[in-house]
Amino acid sequence: MQELAIMYFNFRLWVLTQGIRNRIGTAIAMGLLSSLLGIARLVALAWLLGQLFAGTPMSELWLPAIATFVLIVARGYWDHLRADQAHQTAAVMQYRIREKIFNKILELGPARLMHSRSGEVRAAIVEGIERLEVYFGKYLPQFFVAMLTPLIIFFVVGWLDWVVASVYLAAALITLFAPAMFHRLDQRNSMRRADAYRRFAAEYLDALQGLSTLKAYGQTGRRAEMLREQADELAERTKWVLATNSASRGITDTGIAVGAALALGVAAYRLEAGLLDFQALLIVLLLGVEVFRPLRDLRAVARWHARRIRREPNLRRTRGRTTYRRYGNHIGCNVISVD
Repeated sequence: MQELAIMYFNFRLWVLTQGIRNRIGTAIAMGLLSSLLGIARLVALAWLLGQLFAGTPMSELWLPAIATFVLIVARGYWDHLRADQAHQTAAVMQYRIREKIFNKILELGPARLMHSRSGEVRAAIVEGIERLEVYFGKYLPQFFVAMLTPLIIFFVVGWLDWVVASVYLAAALITLFAPAMFHRLDQRNSMRRADAYRRFAAEYLDALQGLSTLKAYGQTGRRAEMLREQADELAERTKWVLATNSASRGITDTGIAVGAALALGVAAYRLEAGLLDFQALLIVLLLGVEVFRPLRDLRAVARWHARRIRREPNLRRTRGRTTYRRYGNHIGCNVISVD
């Protein structure tokens, strides 16, 4: 498999983004701007809390209060625009892939599909493409945002205290890339699950299409038993995929909790040592939310991205070179290629 993966970054699918990479770049820029708005919001909130703890009269707090409110509203509206842009990008990408596959099927003609199993083709070019929506629309931009936001936080917090900024940066990067340790295991389980789903989908659709013939020859019980065994296998493969995904999310959650606690502990120590003032401590405390927010968002879409991982091998088989496999008493082949 010619695939280089960093936290499930798939270069095969990245090639398909040619022509819409400007949209993905726009989504990344919008994500970074959203992070900047979040940082400004938390800095304004820390300013407001600092003034409250300092005993500033309420009549003098209107400016930080208004600034905090405006930034909160701006952040929410901007995230709404990001969601709309992600859906538009995904829709354009799905249309392009479907058009490419459809044109190639017309070019090949019906004779090339004569021996292919309709269940496999349907699972690949219908469900497989549908599962790519989250990957192209949300996962790819969020992946780059999660990588770049810690650097922005580093420069912001570094202006206050470079030691705390270094702790935040190290924790964020470790939390981002540590789940890659499970990539090979997750990839293997995902492809096994994809194979099981492909076989089950093909047999199930064949059984529906030939139900009358099966009844006529008294083979419905035998076919039902075969489908039951394949369904059990599919369920077992799915459990293993969910297990590795849960392990990856557990590493992310642990890294977020430990990183935030460690940074806050270092900031409190430096406050006690007189190397940091209380206002800066409040900023460090609140920025811990924004440092790891992209990682939490990435983790949230990772569950849907895992579905993309399970579908993409089937889609790749459909797009790949012609291969032949024996199914029972006949041979099925994958003959669609859009390369």
